[in-house]
Amino acid sequence: MPYFNYRPIAAASRWERRAFAHHWWRLYASDRRWTPPEYRALLTGLDPGKNAHLARMAPQFVHVEALYRRVRRDQGDLLQAEIQPALLEEPLATAVFQKDPRRHDHTATLSLCHCANDADGLDHLLAYAAEQLATDGFYRLVGPTGLYPHVEAGILLDYWDQAPPQGTPYNPPYLPELLQSRFRPLATSQLYALPVPPEPQPAPAAAVQLRPLPLAELAQALLPVWQTAVATPHFPPPDAIEVHALLRWLRPSSLSGWLAEQDGMPVGFVLLQPDFGPRLRQARGGRGWWRYAWLAATRSRPAAQGRLLA
Repeated sequence: MPYFNYRPIAAASRWERRAFAHHWWRLYASDRRWTPPEYRALLTGLDPGKNAHLARMAPQFVHVEALYRRVRRDQGDLLQAEIQPALLEEPLATAVFQKDPRRHDHTATLSLCHCANDADGLDHLLAYAAEQLATDGFYRLVGPTGLYPHVEAGILLDYWDQAPPQGTPYNPPYLPELLQSRFRPLATSQLYALPVPPEPQPAPAAAVQLRPLPLAELAQALLPVWQTAVATPHFPPPDAIEVHALLRWLRPSSLSGWLAEQDGMPVGFVLLQPDFGPRLRQARGGRGWWRYAWLAATRSRPAAQGRLLA
């Protein structure tokens, strides 16, 4: 084993959460296919003081780090372990454990799980979580998900040669094997690509009327329609607090949509967002002032593709 002296660390203060975000980012930063979120938005989204939905989840920000054991080859082909604890401590796994007060089935959520290719690091993370969650009456863990499981949940099982769209699950190829040896699958989903015709197509004859989707109403009058669109037996239906937080996370200025009505009643909607994944990868999530400035300067440029959220 190249690692030893595993140590789980839970973040409590603002600066510790920033350190957690740094470790979470670092685990996948060298993977050019990973689409990072905007770094400043990530820090804001992980702050329970600025996120009422996250605050009620009583989140635990945990990362596992360990010391790396280097092996040096001396004369005579003898192997000698070279240990430099102060220099070689590395993060191996990170996760946010959320405890949803709307649930009554003793289930917590495993969110933002990043993991190196080291089974022991993941085991230490899960063992620490099991011990901490059990004290609060949680004995089951569902995941992995993003911060908001209704728009991002699961792990990528194939197509690792392609960069995924912004906001969709991505992980290195080794992660499914690590997780599947410790979790049992609950559901599978598929992501589809739809070419958009260059010219507008005639609308089909239907007894429905379309109008621009008022985003604010998704957390108010249109909340039942949203709940129906994202319904799943594995997570509670989103309420107004969660939808407000989700819309802030998605940046309302980048969203658009259409509402379908029949006899004056809403019957469905589509929510669209430009896919800024290529720019986020190029700017590395806007981490660093010059990358952030470039990302902000290009935000108004049209994207080559988009994603259908609901």
